[in-house]
Amino acid sequence: MSNLEKYTDLQADFYHYMVKFGGIAKKTSGDYVTRMKFLAHDYSLDETLTKEKIDEILRQEDFKRQERSVYTSKKSQSDFRAGLNKFLAFINSDYHKRIADSIITEIKAVENDNTIKMTEKDSIVKSRIGQGIFRKGLIEYWHGCAISQCPLTWMLIASHIKPWRDADNQERLDPYNGLLLLPNYDKLFDLGYISFNSKGKIMYSRLLDKFDRETIGLTNNLHLVKLEEQHLKYLKYHNDNCFLL
Repeated sequence: MSNLEKYTDLQADFYHYMVKFGGIAKKTSGDYVTRMKFLAHDYSLDETLTKEKIDEILRQEDFKRQERSVYTSKKSQSDFRAGLNKFLAFINSDYHKRIADSIITEIKAVENDNTIKMTEKDSIVKSRIGQGIFRKGLIEYWHGCAISQCPLTWMLIASHIKPWRDADNQERLDPYNGLLLLPNYDKLFDLGYISFNSKGKIMYSRLLDKFDRETIGLTNNLHLVKLEEQHLKYLKYHNDNCFLL
């Protein structure tokens, strides 16, 4: 795996880490992700990053900036340093554990809630992995992929629009809080690289560049095959909290 591929695997989580736990504005977080992607063409930005390696990267970049047409200023060097330090903090953080722990906590809360019937508890927990009543409801509603209309439901993924960990129990089972998607669309939607506007038209994050979109056959004409009023509050949540600006 190349340096760029290793970094790209982490960049969505890096963005969400800065927004959720770093208190950094979405646009600024996106700018840091973009700068790190530029550096990842030449350097290893992964769990091996250290303070010493950051200093070496910056020494090399101070020389290289004089021979290129972008990121040539002293401020660019300062922005690189800030971004690298934030990425190092992300690598050394417990971000993934905190997300996993929040899901476990939510599942335990459902299991220990005596106001919920056992059958409903089972349905809520199964909806976390896109199974049970939730998946059945999406199949009955969409009859295929919500974007491509691919009818091979056995290979489609039942995905929450407002993530399970952020939803209440009613929202976790609401078919209007779900999309039935081919795996490639599901992955992009889950990570926040794509979303949909109030008309159902696809929106692309600026972090998913033109080459990436062309490689996986994404066009500006893609849209949800149908959209109802009940979907809109969930799409707004996804746009405001999950979509990578």
